Amino acid sequence: MNNLTSQIEQMEANLQNLTHRMPDVPTTSLLMCRLILHVGREMSAMFAQQLRPFGLVEAEFRVLSTLYSQPDGTAHPGDLCGPSAQSPANMSRIGDELVKRGLITRGLSLQDRRKMVLTITPQGEAFVRDLLPKLWSPLRELLKHIPETDQRELVELLKRLGLELESATPAAITERLV
Repeated sequence: MNNLTSQIEQMEANLQNLTHRMPDVPTTSLLMCRLILHVGREMSAMFAQQLRPFGLVEAEFRVLSTLYSQPDGTAHPGDLCGPSAQSPANMSRIGDELVKRGLITRGLSLQDRRKMVLTITPQGEAFVRDLLPKLWSPLRELLKHIPETDQRELVELLKRLGLELESATPAAITERLV
């Protein structure tokens, strides 16, 4: 953690230096954005390290657990892209890997034969039920000093930021730059 602490301190120092050269720098906003990205990358790396012994990468596990969360364990690949934060092209590759491991099956939709359907297998369900609790323990340890109320508040703030980001169209952002 000392390395992360020093990286954050360096970010703050760099922004302070920038403020000396350009006084109107939105320091807090920039620091917040950099911290979100930095902490997100670090947490992603932590989850990847935890999943590695189980032969999964984080994206595969997100898709598998999202499929597991569906009431009937079935979904169209396109419907899983948003909740698992995957592109359609990556979803196809992930589907191939999960099918190879016997964790899901892929078949044609009965309602629309042009659409594929992914279904979690009993082996996939057992895998998720076994693995999730193993991931919760380190997560709880990581967040033990951040009260539940603070976690909920951060979730709400990040949702608000997401809505603002969603409403910031590329054209509007470009217009502000010119």
